[in-house]
Parts: sequence; structure tokens; C-alpha cells
Amino acid sequence: MAEQRSRPAERLVIKVGTNVLTRSNQQLDYNAIHQIVEQVGALRKAGHKVLLVTSGAAGAGRALTSFRQEKHPLVRRQMMTAVGQPRLMQLYTDFFREHNVLVAQALLTRSDFADRAHFLSIRNVIEGLLVGDVLPIVNENDVVASEEITFGDNDYLAAAVASMIGAHRLFLFTTAGGFFIGGEPSRNPDARLVREAPLITPEMWASCEVSLLEGGRGGMLSKLKSVEMATSFGIETHIVPGREPNVVPRILAGEAHGSRFLPRANKVKGYRQWLRFGAMAVGRVVVDEGAAKALLNNKSLLPAGIAKVEGAFAEGDVVEIYSRDMEKLGVGLMNFSSTDLEAMIRGERPRDRTEAIHKDRMVLMLPEGKTPPNAAKPA
Repeated sequence: MAEQRSRPAERLVIKVGTNVLTRSNQQLDYNAIHQIVEQVGALRKAGHKVLLVTSGAAGAGRALTSFRQEKHPLVRRQMMTAVGQPRLMQLYTDFFREHNVLVAQALLTRSDFADRAHFLSIRNVIEGLLVGDVLPIVNENDVVASEEITFGDNDYLAAAVASMIGAHRLFLFTTAGGFFIGGEPSRNPDARLVREAPLITPEMWASCEVSLLEGGRGGMLSKLKSVEMATSFGIETHIVPGREPNVVPRILAGEAHGSRFLPRANKVKGYRQWLRFGAMAVGRVVVDEGAAKALLNNKSLLPAGIAKVEGAFAEGDVVEIYSRDMEKLGVGLMNFSSTDLEAMIRGERPRDRTEAIHKDRMVLMLPEGKTPPNAAKPA
């Protein structure tokens, strides 16, 4: 392993997916787990604070039982992970004990990030673990995560946790060598590796594999979405070959491995960070052309600019903001209920001059390469 140059300690989030952790029979590969533990141990010894996001609970459960009698795929998966999660944590606990590393488990769902108070509570606990030199191991709580509130894959969960703890870098482990333009090299010999990217380009989106690898729920599309999210929070993100020994320490030592995505200069901060990722919208409003232009010029959204209301929401709920052509413009904290807004649209009550969503309580979501006017301002 290359020796690391003297450098400040960093906060690192490492996400390990199902396909990195399992063999072809979809059962856990103990050698792969041991290799990951070895490099996390080396990173901690070098002074870095590490958080591990891991999949693999279903693979651990699959080695113990099949639950063939259960016909519903989601319920079967939930049952499998309920059996496998303790086994997975036992393996990590035993392997990390060899490095004198104490581990802690955090099972999270999408809804845990939806409530601002819950979000801050989780952040405080994980922060305390890191400061206390404990290694947090995070996974999605599949037993209680329904189809409506699931992260869908741990790539997105990793970006959420990385933003929550103010990570310097996020490493997404994959069975591929990085992110390739043109799809998987095994399917396209002309595919080329992206070594470094300051922005996510349309060509990159077009190169994502639509079909997911058997066993995993991620794929390159979910990784690129996570890269987009993490870099918008100012986090340098790497897609790296997860079975390469000591790949993270070697990258920190200056070697080039996989694909490196540079953080956005005008990163989303504070309250807007939670709005963009954590808050679960419970409805949406469609705005007219004038209101859309006003939002892009750092203006608040007034009731007069709302053309349509979808869903039922109360004052204080988070809603999505769409243009008439159904382009998502952003999310924000609503000052009116859906009932009040619909009454204004029907003319049953005057359009209130109070902001429907104040500019300081919304975050715009523009395509990569475009920066909303208020993105650089602290919340």
C-alpha cells in the first residue's frame, strides 16, 4: 500500500453495496468484508473519522433461510434482512474487534430524515459517536421501510449521511472500475473511464445503465444521482472499484483510482440542505410563467403565482414547486394549507399578499451546471 502523505484528517463516508459484498450465489463474501475492514482500520489509524454505509443484510439472511413460502417480494426481502442484519453486524463487530474498533449500528429510513427535529437528533447521535471514536455503521431499516418511504438504495442514503455529518469525501464502492461513458466496459469495448469531472454532463446521464445488477438495487444511475446530491453539498465524491485492496488510503495518498467528482463551489448549506434532501414533500404546487421567472431571480413565491395545487398539505408542510410544463423548480416550506390555496384559486377568498413560500425557506433545483441565485447565501 502506498504511504499517505502528511495531510489533515478528514471525515470520510464509505458506501459498500450488495454486489461488492456478495459472491455470485448472492451470499456474503467474508474475504470482501475483511478487506474493507482492513482499510477502514488503516484510515482510522491515520486519524480519519470514518462512517461506513453498508448493504448486505439480505445476503447474510439468504445464507440462513429462504422464506420461499412468502410470495410478496417486498415482505420476503424485509424478512430476509430481519434475519440477516444481526448476522451482518456480528461479522463487522468481530472483524473490527481485531483493530480494537468499537462499532455502533444505525438503521435509518427515508422518513427519519423528513422531520427536521428527527434529522437533527440523528445528526447529534452520529456526531457524538464520531467524536467518541466509535465507528458508525449505517444501513437502511428495510423491515419498516415501505415502498413509499424507502431510499431505494444505499447510494442515496450514503449521500444523505455524508451531508448530515459534513463529510469531506464520499466513496461509493462498485464492482466496476469507476464511472464509464458508454456504459459497462464488458458490454461496450469503447466505453471510457471518467477520471475527473467538475460537472455531471448530459452524456454521463445517458451512459447510465438502466438495468440493475442482480441482487443490488443501485446501479450507476443511482450512483450518479448520489454524486449530484453529494457534490451539491460540497462533498468530493468518488466511484471506485470496491474490491481493490486499500483503494481509499491509496487515493488519499495521491493515486488515481476510479472516478473523481469535484464538489460544487456554491454548495447548499444549513436549512436548505435539509430541505433539498431530507424533507419529504407531501404535495406540490404548479406556478405560472411569471412566478417561475421570479423564483429564478431570488424572489419569494406569492399566492398569486400559484396556478394549481396537488395533494393535501397543511401550513408548515414541505411542498414541491413545478412549472406549468412540469419541470421541478424546487421545494419549500408552505405558509398556507392546500385548502386555503385552492380557495384563492377558485376566487372564494382574496389572494393573500403574504408569501406562500418565502425565498429563505425554499431551495431551487436546477440542472447541473446552473447555479440558483440564492445557492451561495447561508441559510
